Amino acid sequence: MSQIKRLQTIDADTLQSTAYEPVSFVVDDLLPQGLHLLAGAPKIGKSFFMAQLAYHVSTGQELWGCKVHQGTVLYLALEDDFQRIQNRMFMMYGVNDTPNLHFATAAGKIGNGLDEQLENFMQEHPDTKLIIIDTMQKIREVGGEAYSYASDYEIIGRLKQFADKHCICVLTVHHTRKQPA
Repeated sequence: MSQIKRLQTIDADTLQSTAYEPVSFVVDDLLPQGLHLLAGAPKIGKSFFMAQLAYHVSTGQELWGCKVHQGTVLYLALEDDFQRIQNRMFMMYGVNDTPNLHFATAAGKIGNGLDEQLENFMQEHPDTKLIIIDTMQKIREVGGEAYSYASDYEIIGRLKQFADKHCICVLTVHHTRKQPA
């Protein structure tokens, strides 16, 4: 970007006459392709909601009266283990399963393995519609425990580029601060 001497612009006439592909939704009127953050206090049910969303997208079942577009889902449940995920899914759906829902409980950090892991998953599963990262804290660079707006912005930017490149939805779970402002 620092090499660019001139701004790349488009005039209003060209902009208005250009036909763009419409944004596709994973869940109609609720969750479009692109990058999204779900932020909330710890222990309020974010992971249960993510499991529900993942299951519905992987099966194509309607969610809250909204049409769901079926596809493969990767759920990076980075604060869980497989037994906990199994228990959660059993509590929610009994013995119903789906081959389109994939879980991982460990992954690389952004810029240190995760990028390649996600690209490899997309190559193996080109019908992927949704990737859930639970939580953003777990994909930060080592030493990234301290809050840094700049580092969070970098992570978000990279995930957005990935989502846009593959025309999928990446949903990242993030905890709000535990201490008072």
